[in-house]
Amino acid sequence: MSYVLGKRSLKTLEGVHPKLVEVMKKAITDSPYDFTIIQGLRTVADQKALYAQGRTKPGKIVTYCDGVKYPSNHQAKSDGYGHAIDIVIVDKTKKDGFDWDTTSKYKKVAEHVLAVAKELGINVKWGGNWSEKKRDDPHFELA
Repeated sequence: MSYVLGKRSLKTLEGVHPKLVEVMKKAITDSPYDFTIIQGLRTVADQKALYAQGRTKPGKIVTYCDGVKYPSNHQAKSDGYGHAIDIVIVDKTKKDGFDWDTTSKYKKVAEHVLAVAKELGINVKWGGNWSEKKRDDPHFELA
């Protein structure tokens, strides 16, 4: 199966470091599952809002980075780019068209993305390799 990044993904990649964009554009073409880029560059305000989720706002905790004391790699670095993205697996059989929860699918995509990054000589980390408490299967970042 051959996939391409759609308009939403390409828009979301604006402001993301070109090396990470290169990895994701190459990885999608022969990925084991289709995916969409759902998060890229975030402002401090965006990060603070995500940090509030599960703390002072309803929902489950989705980040341990407050955006100020602990900035996220999604926020612009000194080079002006965000160094992280989040994906979601596309699955037309699901109600909203996305599979948010099947770890095995994220693992297969992550193995593929990491192999593509290595082939390109770009060091990328996957959030699924983090500690169980902070595990973040949709997350990829420059190392």
